Amino acid sequence: IPCYNEEGNIDKLVERCNQFLLLDNAELILVNNGSTDNTKDKIENYSKLNNKIKFINIEKNIGFGDGVFKGLNSANNNFLAYTHADLQTDPNDVLAGFNLIRTEKDFIKGKRINKLKNEWSYFDIFISFSMTVFTSIIFRSFMNDIHSQPVIFHKKLIANSKYYPKDFMFDVWIFIKAKRLAFNIKRFPVIF
Repeated sequence: IPCYNEEGNIDKLVERCNQFLLLDNAELILVNNGSTDNTKDKIENYSKLNNKIKFINIEKNIGFGDGVFKGLNSANNNFLAYTHADLQTDPNDVLAGFNLIRTEKDFIKGKRINKLKNEWSYFDIFISFSMTVFTSIIFRSFMNDIHSQPVIFHKKLIANSKYYPKDFMFDVWIFIKAKRLAFNIKRFPVIF
């Protein structure tokens, strides 16, 4: 989970990840992505209190994708997941996503539902729809709700990747990569 200036959310984030941390092989990697507040210190303290919480520090923020990729590359497990630190997405959605994995070729991605009920404006919905249309045309493949979280997959999907987008295009890149490598793409409903 890349964290940029999230000092006010770190306590809640770790608390919401408690159920995940109970899993035998769980590893929660919190990446301080160049924060200018006390995010780094808070994450570092949690990593000292719980050996299942791993602290990665990036001094200068160069983008969401950079924080995600560096965190994923430091993982010890075969199945990886990422999501946002701002609590707009429930970190426990990762548990629901893990339940959908059947093979190493499964690619699990949330699909945001009930947008109007969950405080989305019509403008937000328009932007999300526009991104779907734009990416679907550019990549000649249907790419609905591309920035939805969490995203879960086997580490072989990103093994030996020399290039990755450093910004929010990371979500597009990994989705296209999964499609091109014929991963089984499964979506499940999440509240954003």
